Amino acid sequence: MQRERPALVSVFVFLCSVNIIAVTQKPCSRDLINNVLTLKEKVSNISNKLSLNCSLYTPTIEDYEQICPKTTMQCFASEIIVLTHEWEVTRMGKKLNKMLDKLASRINQQTASKCRRCEVMKEENATTFLENLLWTVEKSNSDYC
Repeated sequence: MQRERPALVSVFVFLCSVNIIAVTQKPCSRDLINNVLTLKEKVSNISNKLSLNCSLYTPTIEDYEQICPKTTMQCFASEIIVLTHEWEVTRMGKKLNKMLDKLASRINQQTASKCRRCEVMKEENATTFLENLLWTVEKSNSDYC
C-alpha cells in the first residue's frame, strides 16, 4: 500500500497538469471582453468631455471570419496601444495589448500571405474600432470556447 500511494499521487498530479494545460490553451477569455467593454465606456466618457479625434486602422469582421483571424487580432493589439496612448489610459492599453497578443498567438492561421496588413485597413474612429474589436473577440470566444 505504501508504494501504491506515491504512484497514485503521481498519476493524479499528471492528470491535473494535463487538464490545466488543456484549459489554458483555449484562445479565449471572458476577461478580454470585459476589458474591452470597460475601455469602450471610458472612451465614450472621455469623448463626451473632450473633443479628441483619433483614427485607427480597423479590421473588419470579414477580416477575422474569412482567413485572417491571427493577423486581425495582431492589428487590434497594435492599434489598442495607439488608442490608449491618445486617450491617456495606457495602463489599460498595455493589459489589453498583452491579452490580444496572447489570443493571436494561440490562433492557427495557414494563409497569412492573403491577409491585409494593418496599415491598409480603413481608418475609423475609436467607437467603431472598439465595436469591431468587441465583436471580433466575442466571435473568437464562440469559435474556440
